[in-house]
Amino acid sequence: MSTARPLRLKTETAKRVEKIAADFAPVAKVWVDNSLPHLDGFYNYLIPARMDNEVRVGIRISVDFAGREVEALVVQRGGESSTAGLKFITKVLSPNVVAPQGLLDLVDKACRRWIAHPYDFIRSAVPPRVAGIDKSYVRADNERNEENARGGSQTFIHIQPYEDAIEKLAEFALQKVKSGSILIITPEERELQRLAQLLGEKACILSGSLSRSERYENYLRSINTSKLITIGTRSAIFAYPPDLKTIVIFREGAQSHYEPRSPGWNTRDLALMRAEQSGCELFFVGYSPALETGLMIDRGEMKFLGKSNRLKVSNFEQANGELLPNRIFAPIRKALNTGPVLFLVPRKGYASSLMCKKCRNIAACDCGGKLLRRKANSSPECLLCGKFYPSLKCRWCQSDVMTALGRGGERHTEEIGRAFPSLPTYFSSAESHLDVLPNTPALVIATAGMEPRVNGGYAAVVLLEGDSFFSYSDLRAQERARETFFAAAAHVSSKGEVLTVINSSNPITSSLTQWNPKTMTMRELSELQEVNLPPYARAIALEVESSEATTIVAGLKKALLEKRLPDSTKIMGPAQRNGTISRILITANLRESDLLLKFIGEFIRHRAVTKKKAISLRVDPYSLT
Repeated sequence: MSTARPLRLKTETAKRVEKIAADFAPVAKVWVDNSLPHLDGFYNYLIPARMDNEVRVGIRISVDFAGREVEALVVQRGGESSTAGLKFITKVLSPNVVAPQGLLDLVDKACRRWIAHPYDFIRSAVPPRVAGIDKSYVRADNERNEENARGGSQTFIHIQPYEDAIEKLAEFALQKVKSGSILIITPEERELQRLAQLLGEKACILSGSLSRSERYENYLRSINTSKLITIGTRSAIFAYPPDLKTIVIFREGAQSHYEPRSPGWNTRDLALMRAEQSGCELFFVGYSPALETGLMIDRGEMKFLGKSNRLKVSNFEQANGELLPNRIFAPIRKALNTGPVLFLVPRKGYASSLMCKKCRNIAACDCGGKLLRRKANSSPECLLCGKFYPSLKCRWCQSDVMTALGRGGERHTEEIGRAFPSLPTYFSSAESHLDVLPNTPALVIATAGMEPRVNGGYAAVVLLEGDSFFSYSDLRAQERARETFFAAAAHVSSKGEVLTVINSSNPITSSLTQWNPKTMTMRELSELQEVNLPPYARAIALEVESSEATTIVAGLKKALLEKRLPDSTKIMGPAQRNGTISRILITANLRESDLLLKFIGEFIRHRAVTKKKAISLRVDPYSLT
């Protein structure tokens, strides 16, 4: 016979009701993680007496906000003339300071610059907490120097040919760290890993590739340790060592330096803010300056540090669209007698589009997208929807014979291999990157930025289809192509030759010969100044529902007529992005941009208050298209 189990009484738990506030500075001013644009200000909370010793500026706490428990960050602690009606802090989430005063000041300024909520930056700046790390971490007792001497130098260091840029960067870091902490930001993970390999245990790494525990522990180390080399990708720009003396941004114009999430901040502008804020030295290191950096150099706000070099550069124009002009074969064969030859190609894949061989119509997907082929033997694939066509037939004449158009890297590899038989052939791209190759005769085909390293450099560097690099329609096309060419040419050996296949009127050949990108940069800047486009103007891109895009544009134009927007404001669009989203582009002269930012900020807040659908916003996006 079974026996009944004894009844177990439940213990009722009640929420702790705080009654006593701290005696000294009982009010905490906080930022609340609410993700609402119109609730982005400071909020006051009482500090319970039992938390008096724990609550410090820069720690994470939990508060009751509109009936929900949410995270908040303590920005200030003080006394208020009246504490009536204030709620108490409910919990201290972490005893460690995760936001030093310098970071709080930077976020406050960045919120106005990018029309953002403080937590849009905090989420990028401060890794998620790990309770185990919080308990075990022992904070070093380092004196924090938030105020360095004002007026730190700002310099663009032009990378020279024949040298290993990452190796030089590591040497630079080891020299600079002797006088104080240094922060180095790279755009790509592979560059970061190589730098970490060269620096070894001397470097503290901040990267999304780390485990959650490693990232949080390294972050705490980076903001509490003196004379430390901190290296990382984009979000590491928010690290605040106690004795920071130097910030280095590697290839500051790279798209990877731009945050893809709203509001789209970038490391270059944040680094400039930090240099102004703390007076630390700032170095941009790259092959060619971005337009914004070029403008600072032109105005004398930034030094250009480079050396006089001359490269052997020869140009070979295409006569009939052939991949390799006839005259280029001789110098390539000569170079192959002594070492490997690098071929830079503009596109990955096999063919960027397909054409019916019979009726000459371009192959298209049912959705209207262009069909491409990623590999020689792969099925055609839609660029837009990704649909595969294993048995493709022309929709007009039903022929199944297709011609590949727009050579990709895979097809270049085939054709170059046939042109120079009996030699090892390598292809390096983002999908299959080759890091290092031996210095022996070989054909090396690579897409932009994926060039393998060769000890001693390549016997020749061939820049194929040069016009394709410069022909993209976005505003950054010239800047991007210029850096790509200089970066690839830097891999040539001291006795090697750079061979370009491009229209002879393009000045890139002479710029490479003199190893000087400034002339091209200044010419492009003068063209942009004439039409008042970035970097001479502030640009704001709004992505809105197509159904209300016309109404928003009409409202913006009305505000311009009523002088609520700067006189220099230009409103472009709406332009259809896809079926439901349209883009509106607004620009204004830099001198009047504060008024534009203020107006758009009020517009975004008003929409949030009236519970209208949120608008995706970018201030100074990487591309205006």
